[in-house]
Amino acid sequence: MKLAIGTVQFGIHYGINNRNGIPDDIDVSEILDLSIKNNITHLDTSISYGNCEERISKLAGNRFNIITKSRNVKSSEELAASFSSSLRSLNSERVHGFLFHNADNLIDNNELWNLLVKLKNDKKVANIGYSVYGTSQIDYLLEKGFIPDIIQLPYSLLDRKFESYFVKFKELGIEIHVRSVFLQGLYFMDSKRLPKKLLPLEKYLDCINSICKKFGISVGELALNYVYDNKHIDKVIVGVDSLDQMKENIDVIKSWKSNEEINQLIGNIKVKEQHLLSPANW
Repeated sequence: MKLAIGTVQFGIHYGINNRNGIPDDIDVSEILDLSIKNNITHLDTSISYGNCEERISKLAGNRFNIITKSRNVKSSEELAASFSSSLRSLNSERVHGFLFHNADNLIDNNELWNLLVKLKNDKKVANIGYSVYGTSQIDYLLEKGFIPDIIQLPYSLLDRKFESYFVKFKELGIEIHVRSVFLQGLYFMDSKRLPKKLLPLEKYLDCINSICKKFGISVGELALNYVYDNKHIDKVIVGVDSLDQMKENIDVIKSWKSNEEINQLIGNIKVKEQHLLSPANW
């Protein structure tokens, strides 16, 4: 499967709709075991996710491809220290992927790219890249020639701002890893009980709920499979805080039947308040 496990919930309480908190070791072990049984082999983590890397080292063993991300850095020394710290926490000599947690770090200091290239040449990491939040970051980095092996970006039912880049990414041989499929749980919230700041999104959430009602599907089914069905996307990163969530995600993918009418209806939803699709603005 092209699912990847987002592990932020393993280290910190995360998500606007997370009621389960941080799962204990037994829960995490069960989630990881079920993942392996379903050919889910990638874990997405970061030094910024509390003690997440240490827990992965303890509970995941060497069964997974680990992609970790740097802390916010301003210099090559800070970036090298971040990478070394992650290796120690993961109890590993190398990782599958190492990304800038925020591409602005690279934009502010272009020389940092040289260190990532060196880490790859030294075979300490197989894939390098960055996590982006806005299209202006991509425009700048590609123009500079910083072509990543992996790019991580948000993509979901309402947040489709990066869609126009997908073909170009594939032409450049870039793996597309998407996050925020459920927009940190926003899609599961009662649209009538949104925080005041997010009330402008109510009408769009109502559209999604209407589509779900028309086709007899759940919001979770639609949100996950709309992204999973995109042929350009290589990995869909989904965070889970319980075994039941993991089972549900796997089940809804396996039982899904593609529907072009649904895709067209989602494509017709145009969000004017784009800034509200970034959790940083909540």
